[in-house]
Amino acid sequence: VPLRILLLTRLANNTMFTSTMIQLLLVLVLALCPGVYCFVNPTSNNVAIRKKLQPPTRACNNIVSKRAALAASAVATSTSTKQTSEELLRLLIQKADVPKEGDALNSQINSLVQALISSKSSFNPTTCIDGPLFASIHFIGNTPLWEKIGAGAVRNIKGQKYTLDDNSFTNYAEIWGDNLCLTAVGKFSEIGPVQPVVDENNPFSSITSLFANKQYSLLPTPYDYEARVTGASISLWSKFTLNLSIEGTGTVRVLYADENLRIFLSPTDTNVTKGAGDWESEGLIVVQVRVGLVYDDWVDNL
Repeated sequence: VPLRILLLTRLANNTMFTSTMIQLLLVLVLALCPGVYCFVNPTSNNVAIRKKLQPPTRACNNIVSKRAALAASAVATSTSTKQTSEELLRLLIQKADVPKEGDALNSQINSLVQALISSKSSFNPTTCIDGPLFASIHFIGNTPLWEKIGAGAVRNIKGQKYTLDDNSFTNYAEIWGDNLCLTAVGKFSEIGPVQPVVDENNPFSSITSLFANKQYSLLPTPYDYEARVTGASISLWSKFTLNLSIEGTGTVRVLYADENLRIFLSPTDTNVTKGAGDWESEGLIVVQVRVGLVYDDWVDNL
């Protein structure tokens, strides 16, 4: 769109600006700003001038077009990611409500999961990691131990809860509903981004993006955390508790996270150093949903 410069009436009426000086100014504008509309306010005492000067060059048009395309692309990507997340959330809730329909939904869910992973969206750990239990609704890969131990005759909630204040986490898995459940606790710490994002056209982009992320509390994906289990227990009817001697470490890789759902990857096998078997295997992808969106009768006693 051509730039429009308005020479205000007060300039035209000012005794210091003669008609010759105004013409000279217009010539300067023409020389310095090709493709500009110049006009004097037609309500002034001067004769109205409205002349379209030469159009922008092809190079200028290309630059404007490219910038417009990039802006539109950025908006479309953000909107597309949000819509993909909402659609995935809808299908995950449907799968949790009617487990028998889960197999029929898996193909659609897997496609949406891959789309969100490919978006490489940044996340805010304060709103996307910290908080209540996120229920594990869907997984891709070898069946994890927490999925195998649950009885299929009743509803069994499984998931994880992370607390940033003390860097603690809780793994929760029901075996026979909340009458019999397994809880593992531990600490987690940041490892960092899997690889820094560097703009080839800006050698300082990795540094500037680091400061920007710290300023806005946004972290890039994929992003790794180390989780270290320090103990576990089995609860029976919420009255009897048996402590278990279990220890181990694992890496939690955040592939995508927003306020309602998150996608984690186990890049390596869980390293169990004391008790139990492997909790998760290398390559496992788990999709979790904020528990209140799936199970409205959930009471957080963790």
